[in-house]
Formats: sequence, structure tokens, C-alpha cells
Amino acid sequence: MSEDRQKRFGRSACVKCGTCQTVCPVFSVLPEEASAARGKLALAEAVEQGYLDESDAYREYLEKCLLCGACEEACPSEVQTLSTMLDARKRMAGNVGIRPAKRLILEQVVGDSRLLDLALRTGRTFQNLLFKRVPADSGIRRRVPLPLITPDRTLPGLAKTFFTDRFSGQVATGKGPRVGIFAGCMTNYLYPGTGEKMIGLLTREGVSVFVPSEQVCCGMPALVGGASETARELACKNLEAFEKYGLDAVVTGCASCGGNLKENYRELLLEAGIEEKRTESFLSKILDINEFLHRIRKVDAVREPEKREDGDLPILTVTYHHPCHLGRLQGVKDEPIALIRSLPRVRYVPMGDNERCCGMGGSFSLEHYDISKEVNDQKIARILESGADAVVTSCPACIMHIRDGLIRNGRGDIKVLHMAELLERYSLEEEGEGGEPRYGRMGVRG
Repeated sequence: MSEDRQKRFGRSACVKCGTCQTVCPVFSVLPEEASAARGKLALAEAVEQGYLDESDAYREYLEKCLLCGACEEACPSEVQTLSTMLDARKRMAGNVGIRPAKRLILEQVVGDSRLLDLALRTGRTFQNLLFKRVPADSGIRRRVPLPLITPDRTLPGLAKTFFTDRFSGQVATGKGPRVGIFAGCMTNYLYPGTGEKMIGLLTREGVSVFVPSEQVCCGMPALVGGASETARELACKNLEAFEKYGLDAVVTGCASCGGNLKENYRELLLEAGIEEKRTESFLSKILDINEFLHRIRKVDAVREPEKREDGDLPILTVTYHHPCHLGRLQGVKDEPIALIRSLPRVRYVPMGDNERCCGMGGSFSLEHYDISKEVNDQKIARILESGADAVVTSCPACIMHIRDGLIRNGRGDIKVLHMAELLERYSLEEEGEGGEPRYGRMGVRG
């Protein structure tokens, strides 16, 4: 076994202390040894050393993981659990195989942007036949039995107009940096309003905004599902889509997309034969919307909520949920809170366990919704304890799952907002003399 493998799998690395069990969301619901990192590492080590054969049961154990990174962050031995799980899933996919239906979706649909787009356009056409609206326009629920979707689950409907259909190419011109928006699948197909608000926020800062129409899925679903070749192909397509614009920054509003771009693209692109200089040039430009705005606004002051006056927006009390792939994978934790606390007419209240996973985990919440739902209920309890009118986060997937949990718990009245939505609505317009934005006046199309 290589030195790297020994560090990750060897007994000297994982001392079996059980710290991972105390922070693992899945273990809190399913308290079995194989549910937490310690058990999964032992299984992966046994397979690596030839003491255990890979099997369908082994695949099931590997897939019962949210990949939230809580175990890696808490591990006193600094065991690299996330990369270990991805490596194990990759090897498992090559030996045991990916389930046929899942392989079809990951390799043929997600891996082909034209087919994915066609499938979702078709789904948009027929969604009213298969799903019904729930009260207050909070989302949709199935009308008829559908695989992987339970009758008590509330989902967002596919958007009437997809984000990249409305915005593509250069959509705003200003005197500031050239900034590209990496939309991600959920913003593109489910929450285009989030992308539109990102454009509004960036426009207010006076930058030139670009939305490359050639961008595709970030590849996270394929990577975590073991379809690494598809993930590499998608990474190369995104590199080519963005680098042609000569951008100063690539901004994303999806924690999972941003985490995948920053954490996994280096290896994927290098494996695909992309030279290191080109790879590093692209990766150095990737920023979450919280990072970008925090840097450009130089937020340091904390305003007290202003008293409401006639005609003013009301004071909104908000709490914040830290997406796992933003806080742990990207290290962006302080910036969102600073931005919230700088807003007028907004009061921030902390949430207990605000960094704990909401239970979404991408396909995990489809394949293991029973576990995902219980993890989500723990998050909902902390939100309710905060007494906030709204919960804010920076991940469309978290928004979908938390909104579902609030509705299931009878609290659909609590708003779930993306940071871009909160900032776009409650930010003061920081304009210079003559009403000019920070970098000069811009023209916007869309």
C-alpha cells in the first residue's frame, strides 16, 4: 500500500476514537458502526487490502453517506474521509458497477447537456399532470406514484423559463471586473430567480457580467456516484466555456457547485490532460457570491436594525444555515454572517448547530429519504428554536430540503431565502456622486 493510502486507510491514521460518530448526521439517525466514517474506513481498508470483497451490500454502506465533511473536520487524526469515500466509490463503480438506472442518468443524461436540457424541458411540459401544487405556492407534490418520490415530499417545480435561456453571453457592462456566473443545474432549472438576483447584485457593483451559454453541470452528481469519466468530461467543458471570456472571476451561488469546482476540479482536469498552468488559472478565479461581495464591499461594520417607518421595508429577523460544501469545502463561514449583519432593517439571530447538515446530500435524499428526512427534522427544530422569520442559506439544494422540512412540520410560513435574494432586497444602494454605481453606470439586458 502506498504511503498516501496508508495515511488515509491505515490503522495509524484512524485510531477508532469515535469522534466521527458524535458529528455524523447519518449516525444520529442510524446508529450502526458502518453509518459513520470509522466503520466506512474500516470497510474500505479491508477491501483495499483484499480481506473483503466488494458487493452490493458494500456499495450500500458507501452510499449511506451525505459527504458533508463533518467527520473530516472533527477528526483529531486529520483522516481524509471525503477523498477516501470518493476513491472508494470510484473503485466500487469500476468493479461492482453503478446501478443500471443510475448509470443511465449519470452518464447519458447528466453527462450530455443537450439530453439533460431536453429531458427537463419535457418534464416541465408534463409536470402539471404528474404533480400538484401545495398551498401558498410553496412547491409541488406528486399526483401519482413515482419512483424515489414519496407522497409527503414537497419539491420545487421546474421553472417556466430556464436561467440560461433568458441570460446568455454578456448581460451587463460596467467599468469593474469581468465576472462570469456559474449557474449550476438547480439555479438554472429550478431557481432562475436566484441567478437573476445575482446578476442584479453584481450589476449594482458595476462589474461586467457574463453567463456562458456553453456551461454544463458541474459534475458533482457523476463524481459522487462513481462516474468519474463523466465528471472529467464535464469539467473540461466548463473550463472551455468560461476561459474564452477572459474573466477576472467566476462566481457561483451554489455551495455544492462551488465546492466541487474548488475541491475536485484540479484533479479532474489534470487527469484529463489539461496543463497545470491552465487549470490553476481557471481555479484561482472561482468565488462564491458571498466571498465576492464581501471582498468588493469590504464589509466590516455591523448595523443595528433600523426602526420601521411608513413606507420602509419591515425589520426581518433571519437566521443562517451554513451549507456543508460552502463552510467546510470552501472555508466560507464568516462572510455570509458579516453581509447579513451589515444590512439595514434586518436582524440576525444565531441558530444552534448552524453548521450541521440539513440532510439533503444530492441523490442521497432521493435514495434514502427516510434517513434524510429525520436529519432534516433536526435542522428544522434548530430553526424553530431561533425564532427567526426566515432562514437564509447559500445553497439551492439546502433551500429545497429545508423548505420541504418546514412544510412537513407545519411551518411553511417561515421563509427560506438564498443569500442573493436577501441581499438584493435589503441592501442599501451604495452609489457615488451623481448616482453612479461603484464602477460606473451599466447597461443590462435579459
